Amino acid sequence: MGGNMMRGILKFFYIFTIIVFLSGMSYLISGCGKEKVIIRYREIPPPVELISPANDTLIHENNPTFVWRGIADAGRYQLQVATSSNFINKSVNVEISDTAYTTINPLINTSFYWRVRARNQDDVWGDWSDADIWTFYKTDNIFYIPFMGSVITVGSARDVVVRNDTAYVADGAADLTIVDALDKENPSIIQNIDTIDDDYAMAVYINPQDTVPYAFVADLDGSVQVINTYDASPINNGSFGTQNIEDLSGVFIQDTLYIFTVRSASGFNLAGMALYQIIYEPNFPPHPGPWVWNPIDLPADAKGVYADTAYSYVACDVVGLIIIDHTDIYNPFQISSLDLEGSSLSVHAQGDYVYVAADRAGIYVVDATDKAAPTIASQVNTSGRTNDVHVVGDYAFIADGSGGLKVIDVSVPDSSHFIAAYDTPYAYGVYADSNYIYICDRDEGLMVFENLVVE
Repeated sequence: MGGNMMRGILKFFYIFTIIVFLSGMSYLISGCGKEKVIIRYREIPPPVELISPANDTLIHENNPTFVWRGIADAGRYQLQVATSSNFINKSVNVEISDTAYTTINPLINTSFYWRVRARNQDDVWGDWSDADIWTFYKTDNIFYIPFMGSVITVGSARDVVVRNDTAYVADGAADLTIVDALDKENPSIIQNIDTIDDDYAMAVYINPQDTVPYAFVADLDGSVQVINTYDASPINNGSFGTQNIEDLSGVFIQDTLYIFTVRSASGFNLAGMALYQIIYEPNFPPHPGPWVWNPIDLPADAKGVYADTAYSYVACDVVGLIIIDHTDIYNPFQISSLDLEGSSLSVHAQGDYVYVAADRAGIYVVDATDKAAPTIASQVNTSGRTNDVHVVGDYAFIADGSGGLKVIDVSVPDSSHFIAAYDTPYAYGVYADSNYIYICDRDEGLMVFENLVVE
């Protein structure tokens, strides 16, 4: 009896202990539950699709309107507009609920970058625009370069030089086309000279000191053609140099004309540069003397050249800019090179600065005060593929491929900026003086513009 009572008491005590323990655990668990933070997954808004201004376009509005496509559940959008792709110095930086914004302050004439991102109802910001960063080019100088007239050339116009209202066009497969440009609104073809069946004219040079002008035409397949342009019926007076010549330039040194040629690689011939002394004799057409130096091999295809009395500057495709010292005309040497993005296609020098047309990388302004150590002063991206550049005074005129004619203010080299443009189908070459601008266009031939930029 006593034993059963003792076992019952122990059983009761055991059960009571378990109940107390479980109650305590329940309290502890419920207490921990009150401290738990419930995390709800918040979706990130998708990138915004930009609409206008379209990428790589030209606008004239001082206060443009930016438009993008709306995103479901987006409460706010952030728009940024800047003159550099790092967006450090922003011309516009606003948060709005709408999908369009018109600037309050007018934009200056230059190149711009813009982007947009969205914030949803949970205050979560998404990534910037799905098209990364878009660019546009703004100018209100729409009357700086009015179009005057054009003429369809025989071939595909690639390069042009103008002397005394006569334009000499390197005309692709048609070689040299001579145009009467006295009437700028109605230029007309004087004559076409097709020198060789299988050739392609890329560039043309005419010595400005010649009283009897001869045209030197850089021919990819036919070397350099020497053409008498003075007679009523111009004729080809022969050729010199190797094949694959992309460009040429000339300079008078001690009353002697020298022609600098650059070529791309072909077969066993490496890309390079050569110099020819042009000899003038009474009653005979000019003809080259022996090479002043053996061709200089270059590390990539040489696409463009510009020479002055002391230095020659080579646009060397993917390598960039190469500077050659020919102060001693018989002992030239490469003095420096400068790596540039894009493909260097053309070059022009003025004073201590060199201007390089670099295809998709736009235009480079290079400080060559120290020829042994040139540096990039500025770079201006353009909307097309920058093919050619010609500098007059404080302005660089650019043949910008599908971007047509562009004008860059280079008066302050380290802050060069875009100021004017004229759309053409596809601009290959450019020549400018203080009064007129001439564009070689794939579809429109030779186009003439009035130059109201240069004062």
